[in-house]
Amino acid sequence: MLRTLDIENVALIDHLTLELGSGLNVLSGETGAGKSIIIDSLNFVLGGKADKHLISQGKDFMRVSALFEGDLSQALRAEMLAQGFDDCEQIVISRKFANDGRGDIRINGTPVTQSMLKDITSLLVDIHGQHEHQHLLKDKFHLEIIDGFVKDKNLLDQYTGFLLELKQLNTKIAKLNGSTDNQERLLDLLDYQIKEIESANLKLGEDEELANKKLVMQNSEKIYEALNSCYELLDNSVDSVKKAHSSLNSIARYDGEFPSLAERLQSVKFEVMDVANTVKDKKQECSFDQYEFDRIDERLDKIKTIKRKYGATIEEVLQFLDKCKLDYDEIVSSKDILKNLLAKKESLLEKLVLESQKISFERRKVAREFENRVISELADLGMKNARFVVDFEDNPTLQNIEARLKGSGTDVVKFMFSANMGQNLKPLAEIISGGEASRFMLALKNILAENDQISLMVFDEIDTGISGEMGYMVACKLANISAKHQVVSVSHLPQICAMADRNIKVEKFTQDGKTCVKALVLTENEALQEIARLSGGAKQSEASAKHAMELRNRCNTYKNVEIKK
Repeated sequence: MLRTLDIENVALIDHLTLELGSGLNVLSGETGAGKSIIIDSLNFVLGGKADKHLISQGKDFMRVSALFEGDLSQALRAEMLAQGFDDCEQIVISRKFANDGRGDIRINGTPVTQSMLKDITSLLVDIHGQHEHQHLLKDKFHLEIIDGFVKDKNLLDQYTGFLLELKQLNTKIAKLNGSTDNQERLLDLLDYQIKEIESANLKLGEDEELANKKLVMQNSEKIYEALNSCYELLDNSVDSVKKAHSSLNSIARYDGEFPSLAERLQSVKFEVMDVANTVKDKKQECSFDQYEFDRIDERLDKIKTIKRKYGATIEEVLQFLDKCKLDYDEIVSSKDILKNLLAKKESLLEKLVLESQKISFERRKVAREFENRVISELADLGMKNARFVVDFEDNPTLQNIEARLKGSGTDVVKFMFSANMGQNLKPLAEIISGGEASRFMLALKNILAENDQISLMVFDEIDTGISGEMGYMVACKLANISAKHQVVSVSHLPQICAMADRNIKVEKFTQDGKTCVKALVLTENEALQEIARLSGGAKQSEASAKHAMELRNRCNTYKNVEIKK
């Protein structure tokens, strides 16, 4: 529950600490007294839009803090833990916003984002009259509401087991490429790739060898001329070396070094002759064959095409070929496995169709009872011609069930509502906020109070357009809700004020030439005076005081007798 709301520098409020109690807290006061400022402040600290126009004139910032304590719902505790907070019995939210647009949000002293704040406060507070926390207007919660009234809490167990089995089966099928059609397509592709690479008959290093041959053939004329010149020079040099050798031999007896030099020249002569013969052979081999050149060029183009598709080198292409062959063999061997898995999947989907129909049947049965309860509540609140329907999408078939599968089943539910005879049913989320929407929400929350885990419900002037005995009925509905939830209601009705467990009066006052707002928790006598004022009786008259006492007693009797039954 919300224990205190501390407001600083918001509109006409310099500083105000609002202390709330359990049960029904009613804020009353003259029109324009500042009740809406308190609700705006609560919205702000819960994550609503920050508006610099709310900052008090002459102030640099506004700050609102809220202290929640008591029994926190399991859903709220789980969300707090998920966001990194320790388990606790108190939640302190503080939010500050300055004129320069900078803000600060903290939960139990830890900075958080606005999104994180909303995730937590959406499980704490439901404010009717402000869209940020109209938890029950959102379609995604309607199925949860219906399930809250289903007696069999193990309704989804069998379905959940089948769903888990399907997930595991789909994982296996995905590893086998999903379907037989997919397998056939992949086999065709692999077969084409294998045949294309094998038909190329590649050999390691072949591309480099052919590239060298092509380079030689492209430069054959230049090579021939160079070899021819080289041979002529070497041939001439052989004669010179022979003569030099002969000259050294003729003087060998005169110096012991000359024979050694002669031997070396003899070696040079043989080396030069060997080189000359090799050059001569190479020269004779040097010729240009256009047919061979075209064959090499065509082969290189073929290799280039294969490498462009399957690998940067012949080695990589051959590795790719090996992988294709391996994949092909695996798929061929897995076709029978996939066929069996797909047959199991179809059987499992048939079971899920039947199971989802069972679940939907139970939900639809509960939904009809729920519709009647809502319509009855609305009739109590003066909406005797209202219609309310829990709309279910058609049950899925074997052909479309997989797209509808969720952890909560396959049902898609939407609340449909019409306030007046002759008007079409419309989705609840499209209802325009006002007296009708307020009464509908009150009726709905009165039914849901036993299951709803939201700790605080706020009704901002839910009594718009209501008076007389209908006002008493609205007060009774609020009392019913407050038996299990803390309720804050901003009201102008004496009936609601008389039903309050805590009366808080909001007033304007002037201090140092400035208009300010205060909120006072009323004593029993002060509460009776406020009930009399709201009833429109003459101030301090005996009749108005008596009427206020009678109304208070009637409300207390309802709370002590009807609610405690």
